Amino acid sequence: MTRGYINCKIWHSSASAFLIEDGRFAKLGTREEIEEQNGNNELIDLKGMLVIPGFVDSHMHLAELGFYLSQMQLIGMKDSSALKDKITAYRQQNPDARWIIGRGWDDTLMERPDKKMLDALCPDLPLALTRVDGHVMAVNSKALQEAKIDENTAAEGGTIDLASGILEENAIALIQKAMPAPNEKKIRQYIELGQKLANSYGITSVGSDDFLAVVRDYRPVLNVFEQMSYQEALTVRVNEQCEFVDLNQYAQFLDEGYTMDVGNDFFRIGPLKIIADGTLGAETAALSEPYADHKENKGMMTISEDDLRIMTQLASNYNMGVIVHAIGDAAVDTVLKVFKEFELPGNPLHSGLVHCQILRQDQIDEICRMHLSCYVQSLFEEDDGRILAERIGTKRSETCYPFTSLLHGTLTSNGSDAPVCMPQALHGISLAVNGVQGIKETMSAEEALSSYTEKGAAQIFMQDSIGQIKEGSYADFAVLDQDILTCDPHEIDRTKVMMTVMNGNTVFEK
Repeated sequence: MTRGYINCKIWHSSASAFLIEDGRFAKLGTREEIEEQNGNNELIDLKGMLVIPGFVDSHMHLAELGFYLSQMQLIGMKDSSALKDKITAYRQQNPDARWIIGRGWDDTLMERPDKKMLDALCPDLPLALTRVDGHVMAVNSKALQEAKIDENTAAEGGTIDLASGILEENAIALIQKAMPAPNEKKIRQYIELGQKLANSYGITSVGSDDFLAVVRDYRPVLNVFEQMSYQEALTVRVNEQCEFVDLNQYAQFLDEGYTMDVGNDFFRIGPLKIIADGTLGAETAALSEPYADHKENKGMMTISEDDLRIMTQLASNYNMGVIVHAIGDAAVDTVLKVFKEFELPGNPLHSGLVHCQILRQDQIDEICRMHLSCYVQSLFEEDDGRILAERIGTKRSETCYPFTSLLHGTLTSNGSDAPVCMPQALHGISLAVNGVQGIKETMSAEEALSSYTEKGAAQIFMQDSIGQIKEGSYADFAVLDQDILTCDPHEIDRTKVMMTVMNGNTVFEK
């Protein structure tokens, strides 16, 4: 299939038109050159709009995004009255529901839901509502009963408060295991919903952590992704960030022949993903000094140093990179200690840190010295900026969210961690450029765009195939209605994605 595009601006190119053929950029040039080579095939006039590489969201949860879109969505909710209305509407729309599941409440915006509140709102069905960041869950009595959680139940790397119905970190898995497990047909629907939304934001590639997101077994999720990739039914390229908490299950996965780069250019196995601590908003991120507003609390590690070492060593033995969710500086200290034992000079497997939020200057320097990969989310700054000083104090805040320093010092790519944030790449670029009160560093528009394109492509070892508009690369691109590199920076957020093309196929059009 051949198609020509004319009358456009192209990032990092003097060309004003291009030709795609068999899913790749075949020619960049003038309108006359493209029209001549295109013959009688379709020709699209882009009316002066900007063409950029398709955005690479380098860390998200694609299947979980679709799951979130299928359940009660609570982001932005301000009070229990609105929550009651949500539950009532959901039950009316889903009269056969066995559980009521929702996500998105934020206790910096509303009263934290607890068992007493949820029992009053829903006394007859299990109800489980996850905090916006995914690290705290509030449940009613029915949910605790279904999960067989009582005063004798314990969760290593997590906490259970029976009186309030609040579960933190690894304890959440106890509830998830009791929920109805989706079959492969339903998992596919979640992936299709997630990729459709991602395409609408100009995203054509993702680094995605899915194995434990909607079901506690990697096999059905892996099966669906492999089926969709071979059917060419994926509209985003997926680099799977393989999360495991069970060592035996991970060893079995490796024994089945899976390691980095197994797959194809639609779906490929990426690094091992490990979660080492919680989050700033939930005050479960592991800090070296107590939280400023709760002097007795330093957060928590969700994996022991010994288990982190064993998982990292096993991954290294199988030539697999390791990326670790580490938000608090104490968690980062532990990760750096373990990485020093196993990482090769230059970090050829792109092992690194996911989030990179609460850092000290010595840690920033060490991350850059070790060339660790950094998966950051400028989208987090919007909500975290307003609570950062309150949570950890002004002095510690000075070196937090050092995304520009990391971008200059090592391989750093941007993303959304969806469904924690919606995968609005342009909004992430706007926040990175315009800055957020409480966070020191900002990026230029060029740097921010690169963090969502070239750097993301390099992060998943596809820099020769995606992340640039050049002849021979896959025709993965987005068309924007204005030039975000030259417009007023405050207008970036008003920019619209007019078209998203992946592998030469239009997957979104406004």
